[in-house]
Amino acid sequence: MSNRSDGLIEKIWDIFSSMKTGLVLLGVVALVSGIGTLIPQESLDPEGARAVAEIWRTLGFTRIYSSPWFQFLLGLLCINLIVCSVQRFGGIYKLTFHPKAPKDNSGIPQKISAKLSGENEDVLKKRTQEVLKKKGFRITESANEGKWSFTAQKHRMGNWGSFITHISFVILIIGALIGSISGFKGYMMAGEGSVIPIQEIDIYKGQVKENFMVKINSVEDRILANGERDNWYTDLSIIESGTEVHRQSISVNHPLTYKGITFYQTSYAPGALFTVEMDGKTFPVALQNGGGYFNAPGTNLYLVLAAMKAGPQESVILYQVFDENKQLEMGQLIPGESANIQDAYTITFDKATAFTGLQVKADPGVWVVWLGCALLMVGLLLSFYWRPVRIAGILEPDLDTQKPSLVLGAYTGKLNMGVKEEFDRIAAEIRE
Repeated sequence: MSNRSDGLIEKIWDIFSSMKTGLVLLGVVALVSGIGTLIPQESLDPEGARAVAEIWRTLGFTRIYSSPWFQFLLGLLCINLIVCSVQRFGGIYKLTFHPKAPKDNSGIPQKISAKLSGENEDVLKKRTQEVLKKKGFRITESANEGKWSFTAQKHRMGNWGSFITHISFVILIIGALIGSISGFKGYMMAGEGSVIPIQEIDIYKGQVKENFMVKINSVEDRILANGERDNWYTDLSIIESGTEVHRQSISVNHPLTYKGITFYQTSYAPGALFTVEMDGKTFPVALQNGGGYFNAPGTNLYLVLAAMKAGPQESVILYQVFDENKQLEMGQLIPGESANIQDAYTITFDKATAFTGLQVKADPGVWVVWLGCALLMVGLLLSFYWRPVRIAGILEPDLDTQKPSLVLGAYTGKLNMGVKEEFDRIAAEIRE
């Protein structure tokens, strides 16, 4: 039984340590991600996602990135990268910190190589050491069967470039999974003076775990003296247990973050504030210009703010009233004016107001993603701008001339740009 278990584990390890497995998983992830860019996603385009055929919505194609099977796919890719990295770690560590000198000529690279002769073995050896040290190489030496050999490295930390790059992808995937599983995305459109429980905003991904209130103190579409728009500004307050615990003015590219939840300014809309009198009671109603409606309780009447003109001296609004099938009424009001709506209630236009559109997002994995991005930059810098140069050599008598000769060779990886040029310069200096 133990042998079967060991054999199964070994087979699973071999599968996940295979580069072919990694390439297949990357291909599938890329294909699925491509489908996700073509089909509207609920988290990015809710209206577009609702317009997709029901069969695709049922199969989960409108919520690909938050689906369990896509997260499982990313998890498999993450395991593949970890297993491959574990397998490579020992070899990279030994190459970086404990390199071995070659025992004979078979350990000397042949692609970029040279053979140097001299009259004196000690002089040739000393000259080689001096030149390599002057060039910044660290030398590991050996004397096997009376033959002096060495391995010299420069920029040895560059050996870790591809390893760190692979690890960075693992961290990026983990960060994305944390954000997808534990975070949420939502949206709120609210008018000045509104107090909205964070639990009641429109959530299209994840679940809200906090429980506080958001108050919209003021909303402003600020225009500069030259007529150009400055920015949209929203003065927000965070209220917990009836007490204001945080207050901040936000604008586009200047969000507010509280308890890991970030509020981004995304849109602005003018609106109007009304007082509704119905059945002897009065209550306020705020309507957004061109969006939303007021349905009077117990009726099938829908009041819509169709258009408005807000000016520094006087504001004018155009309202419409509908039932379930047709338009019943249309009118125009200025601040202070009232109108009777189908003998069901009375509205008074109090003043122009404004609505703010806020994207609300919590992503606990964002710092993990930033760590992955930083490691990715380090890995790429090491891979492309701190490429290791490794030269091996062995000193032995030439069988033809019986004089000491030094056989040198440079190791070349996938990127050997500049290695041959540097090797030729080193050989030339030793030869001198």
